[in-house]
Amino acid sequence: MNMGKADRISAWRRVERTVSQSHVVLELVDARFPFRSDRLRKLVNMKRRSLVLIINKADLLSPDEAGKLAEKTGGLLVSASRRRGKAKLIRLLKSRVRGDQELRVGIVGRPNVGKSSLINYLSGRKSAGVGAEAGFTKGEQWVKLSENPDILLIDSPGIIYESDDESELVLQNALEIDKHEDPVEVALLLIKKHPGVLKDFGVREEGDVALEQLAVKMGKLKKGGEPNLVETAKILVRRWQRGQGPK
Repeated sequence: MNMGKADRISAWRRVERTVSQSHVVLELVDARFPFRSDRLRKLVNMKRRSLVLIINKADLLSPDEAGKLAEKTGGLLVSASRRRGKAKLIRLLKSRVRGDQELRVGIVGRPNVGKSSLINYLSGRKSAGVGAEAGFTKGEQWVKLSENPDILLIDSPGIIYESDDESELVLQNALEIDKHEDPVEVALLLIKKHPGVLKDFGVREEGDVALEQLAVKMGKLKKGGEPNLVETAKILVRRWQRGQGPK
């Protein structure tokens, strides 16, 4: 996936539209990759909107790690897939409602942080399509909260892309590993930056040797017994993106 300049401009314009239509903007991040957007912060300030950090997939961290992250960032911990954190978020949104005015809430984030899943969770019904592929959300819709019809969620396809390094995008779960031209490069970067991903597999080596050893342990071999590094790399990275351990 080589995202062109025109595509990035189009994506950002949708973010701008979401912010303009909202009173409160929820910046959704993945607990494992809590990268915030300076560009979004500046836009929200310029539009004089309120910005709230929501840390999704908190269940993929240990309670201690999640607590420290929330304390450090001031973000609200949720797990849309595990249905955790809804009550606190609803209370926060209700506190922003003024009189009989509708509160419009925009949800913005990088690909695969769980925007649609969070909307489904908050609305209490399957109101937005959910897919595993980055950037799955296709259309815009307004969803009322069952707990408070004065609160409207705006589901927008606006996605924040803040890196042109495709290997980094994969590690940030913003790009599918199958769309990268060199999965081994991504896996080696993952091993370098997060060596702990191999410990549970019983691999103690580093770099290419580690990937070869992992391929043998997984039984991912080519004819003649040569380690299939590409297939092994894809499996390792997919598990990293999904927060899974060895199987």
